[in-house]
Amino acid sequence: GEKMAGRIKKCMWIAAALVAAAFAMQTGVQIQAKTFMTPYLVEQAQGKAPDVTAYVTGGKMKKDAVFSGTVGDDINLMQSGETTSFDKSGEGIRYIVLVDNSGSVEPGQLGEAKKQLINFRKEMSDADQLTLYTVGGNDSAGSKKNVLGREVNGKDSGQLSADLKKIQSIKYYNSKKSKTVLYRSLREVLEENTTFEKRTVVLLVTDGEDDSTGKNNDKEVIRKTVADSMIPVYGVILYNKAQKPNKTKMRYTRDKILDEKNCRGYYADCSGSKSKKTVATAFKDIKTIWKKGTFVVKLKAPSNKKVDGIAKLTLTASVDGTSQAMDPVNVNYSSFAEDTAPPEIKDIKKIQANSISFTITDDSGNVIGADKAANYIVKTKTEKDDGKIWKISSANYNSVDNKVVLTFEESLYTGDYTLSCTNICDDTQEQNKLTKTYEFSFEGLNEGKEKAKEFLKSYWWIAVIALVVVIGLIVVIIVKKKPGKIVEVDPSDMLKADTKLIRLTITDRAGTIKDVEWNVEGSLFVGRSEMCNIFFDDERLSKQHFVIEVTKMACYIEDLESTNGTFVNGVKVTSKRMLLEGDKITAGRETFIFHVINDA
Repeated sequence: GEKMAGRIKKCMWIAAALVAAAFAMQTGVQIQAKTFMTPYLVEQAQGKAPDVTAYVTGGKMKKDAVFSGTVGDDINLMQSGETTSFDKSGEGIRYIVLVDNSGSVEPGQLGEAKKQLINFRKEMSDADQLTLYTVGGNDSAGSKKNVLGREVNGKDSGQLSADLKKIQSIKYYNSKKSKTVLYRSLREVLEENTTFEKRTVVLLVTDGEDDSTGKNNDKEVIRKTVADSMIPVYGVILYNKAQKPNKTKMRYTRDKILDEKNCRGYYADCSGSKSKKTVATAFKDIKTIWKKGTFVVKLKAPSNKKVDGIAKLTLTASVDGTSQAMDPVNVNYSSFAEDTAPPEIKDIKKIQANSISFTITDDSGNVIGADKAANYIVKTKTEKDDGKIWKISSANYNSVDNKVVLTFEESLYTGDYTLSCTNICDDTQEQNKLTKTYEFSFEGLNEGKEKAKEFLKSYWWIAVIALVVVIGLIVVIIVKKKPGKIVEVDPSDMLKADTKLIRLTITDRAGTIKDVEWNVEGSLFVGRSEMCNIFFDDERLSKQHFVIEVTKMACYIEDLESTNGTFVNGVKVTSKRMLLEGDKITAGRETFIFHVINDA
């Protein structure tokens, strides 16, 4: 029987140990659920554009949460990297502790608090810092006292023994006339620490009483100072043993100043009894929140544009497919990391005969001025840099993929070109300008042929006169060589009707392209009427819209007084006009490219 009882007792001990171990493994998660009513809470944030580091805790906070947000009015943030629990981040904490050692505090609990602070000093990592003040004394106009005489670094191992003695020697003012300057001291440390390079927290060890006198120490002023501060405030509320405590101010300290939405921290309430154990548990719980219950979230903006002064940081947490907006907090986003890299142009390509595309790459995302045609200069490349400047009719900029399409007023020739920019810069604090000149090649029109066409279009009548003169000279020579047989040639015969095989490349209103070859004997009529040689069901065409006439010398086009007009290469036909190889005819919704196959 005794053996069985011993075995049962042993099993109970093992079961209890397993339960305790399981509880210890879940401590970080349970502390959050136990201590925070707010699901997601930004305890503190630090910013140096384009980066923001947020320290997030809360009742539902966990590692797989994903965050996004804004700084100020229009700077968007996206999470960069994974969410990390603080104890795995390798970062340190800067602790500022205010201890109430006035006579209203339960001395046993104060003694336990000193014991916990001694352990706290021993456990500090090399990256941690600690400043420890007492706020009790005999004067309501007094000031806080620096117990250790300095800001302690965790790596100050040589002074550890002396620091522990100073903490143990914290004086207890066991007098009914003793005072506490908690509010004044809290306001001072928050006002003294408006900038910081590492996570900083304030811990109050107090019964909630305050005797501060003087300006700006009213309880509502202190509440607002805590709310506006960028430093979270935590608390361990001790038992008040005074015969006539100021319960109103004690409640205000606990329920208003240390409300988690106001202070972005947590308080452990040990004021219900004189128990020292509750103080030890409170320190343990708060340290667990600091290390395991708070997570480091790294976010990044598209550029390093800063916000002057203090800005509002608003984050949204996404967990398991649901999103929840969080209360905004203040962040100093007035400094920035230098970015001197200007945008660059890459992948210049031909799109059509009169357009090119390229990508403007830059880490800042949006590029300022990239949507304005006047900010681009495209020139024909020459040794003296005096080539033709090609007029740009439009610039289409897509800010999502930073792709630009430039469309020119005319088709480009085959050759080499340069592309330069003015008034285009990245969307950074420095606004780095795009100043480099880029070269590219283009397969387009033949410059010689195009210039010859332009010459003929402008001076075709000279060619006709020259041809007539040449023919006249030939006739004269023939007559002189053969006086016995005179051959008369009438120049007007050269303009009489003839037969030629032509090809029209037709694009109709539906966009269908087809080639039509026609052996024209004199004239070819085009219009809407079925009486025409070529007709279309297009209400913009007249019944007989235009005619192509073939002579021995050339082919001509004439508009037949159509309603909407006939155009050759964009120029309206107002009289009979000679057609050249490759001319583009536009009538109604149809286009025709003119070709001569051979002479009949």
